[in-house]
Amino acid sequence: MSLKGKLPLLIVAALAWVVVVSSCANIGMPTGGPKDSIPPVLLGTDPEYKALNFSGKSVKLTFSEYLQTDQISETLVISPPLEKRPLIKTKSKTLIIQFNEDLKDSSTYSLDFKNSIVDNNEKNPLENLRFSFSTGDVFDSLRVAGRVVNSFNLEPIEKILVLLQSNLHDSAVFRVRPDYIAKTDEEGLFMIDNIAPGSYHLFALNDLNGDMLYNEGAEEIAFVDSVVVPSVEFHEALDTIVSGVDSMLILGHSHFHPDPFYMRYFMEDIYEPYIESTERETRNKCLFLFNESVADTFGVRLINAESDNWQLFEYNKKADSIVMWITDTLVSKQDSLFMELSYSLLDSAQEKYVQNDTILMMFEDKKGEDKKKKRRREEEEEITVEPIPQFSWQNNLSNSMELNGIIRLVAPEPLSDFDSTKMALYLSDDTLKTPLNIKFTEDKSAFRSYIISYTWEPETQYTFAVDSAASTNIYGVTSKAFSKSFKVREEDYYGNITFNLTNVEMPMLVQILKNNDEEEVLRQLSIDKDGSLTFNYLPPEKYKVKVIYDENGNGKWDQGSYQDKYQSERVAYVPEVIKLRSNWSESHEWDLTPDITYEKNIRDKELEEKKRKEAAEKAEKAKKEEQNNSMFKPGNTSSGSTTKQYQ
Repeated sequence: MSLKGKLPLLIVAALAWVVVVSSCANIGMPTGGPKDSIPPVLLGTDPEYKALNFSGKSVKLTFSEYLQTDQISETLVISPPLEKRPLIKTKSKTLIIQFNEDLKDSSTYSLDFKNSIVDNNEKNPLENLRFSFSTGDVFDSLRVAGRVVNSFNLEPIEKILVLLQSNLHDSAVFRVRPDYIAKTDEEGLFMIDNIAPGSYHLFALNDLNGDMLYNEGAEEIAFVDSVVVPSVEFHEALDTIVSGVDSMLILGHSHFHPDPFYMRYFMEDIYEPYIESTERETRNKCLFLFNESVADTFGVRLINAESDNWQLFEYNKKADSIVMWITDTLVSKQDSLFMELSYSLLDSAQEKYVQNDTILMMFEDKKGEDKKKKRRREEEEEITVEPIPQFSWQNNLSNSMELNGIIRLVAPEPLSDFDSTKMALYLSDDTLKTPLNIKFTEDKSAFRSYIISYTWEPETQYTFAVDSAASTNIYGVTSKAFSKSFKVREEDYYGNITFNLTNVEMPMLVQILKNNDEEEVLRQLSIDKDGSLTFNYLPPEKYKVKVIYDENGNGKWDQGSYQDKYQSERVAYVPEVIKLRSNWSESHEWDLTPDITYEKNIRDKELEEKKRKEAAEKAEKAKKEEQNNSMFKPGNTSSGSTTKQYQ
């Protein structure tokens, strides 16, 4: 048979083979090719990049694919800032930014899209896209860059407005719109470019109302102390590789001045107190909450009643929360009390004056409570002796006591007297109950709180007891008897951390923090010169460690003030989470030379190692799955093995 006669048979055989192979039981969805991971490509612009003498009403950017515009209007920052928001739309693959106002003459405009340009299908972002043009015959190219962090915990602040003011008056940030703006990214980084030569003030604001002005007391601020004068310097570099030509190729780079600014962001404490809430919790207890301290200025006067010495005040540590106890029962019996509150404010000249507010404080017994009391009295008429009312102590005791722990007693109402001789601590196995020598103090940082301390012996059982009527409150009610036994922890349960501190140039507060974002302070020690600090009896846990540069030596962190032109007190952190084990002592060297970059990079090495192992295991598992899947692919002809195909 000739080749021509064989062609139909060959074609039939080939088709049969295709059918057999394609019908094999290799179940699965057909692949759609590799996933699109390429961001949109900018193909052209109108006007051109860095165009001069622009007089149009819109900017057009054409890309290689269709875009999603959801994030552009929120993310886009145009500098110098516009009075009206531009219209953002697309036409085919072209993004159009249409201005709703006339642009400034002889100004260089910068459009910062950050990562908001994404394709329509996979949302691949075109990162850090910036476009600029000039409405004059000069293209301004100076820039200012930096980073904004929270001054209290050094966390970066995202989407914060950063602004440059050419008006150098201190009040300009309150009343004059800025010349140039930018916004920080997720790392707190910012760059303001296309700046004209000149002198500026640099600020960062939490611009809550979008007016680009500082509203003190309501918005956070960061500021640079000195005047900012941007400039650029070109550094030449000869390319020595080029040869065989008459002249060398000149390369180089531009260095922008000044260096990056590291700004710390804070809420300014403006003295402008106001009442946030008032409540009459019981007949004899009223609560007043203020937005800030009213220490030494707060007063209350009764309007609808006459009484002397009818109240007792308790202030919290910040003096912005005040509990008022009504000590006169004739006053507390009244359901409605009209009161005049007085506290100090500052006028426009920063002079104090007294603010008076009239409020009505009401309290009603719960519905049906009087009827229940009446019925109870009728049922108990035959009882001749009523029990004497007493109050119970609140306390922190449990079955276990930390080796450096304390006993804390809290009275529910203010006390008129407390006989500390009617309390005792003794060894639980001491049948004679011989009192141990304890230390009794009042805790000034908490209401009605008392501290009993003792040098505990490890793994020892103690009993603490308070006699009946050891104290009397301001209403003549005495305390109940109280007793509790507990055991002190073993000493080898704890660990110790020692810090050897150098370059200590001012008072420092070193804090042991919980390993979380709340920065709960567990321990605090102070130091004012080079030396060592040791934190003893720490439970075996993970800790963060922070230091406060306590410049004014008042024992706490203080935020800054733009009004008075000073920055927040510095803070710094040990750059790793410390995992402390039981019966273990650690020593750390810590150089406290201030870091102007305010870097906070606390590494949890244990967590990093755990994630590394998990990633390696995941990669190994994926590799094995890929190998197993490849064994069953059609056409696998690995030597020494056969692959069965099921039809």
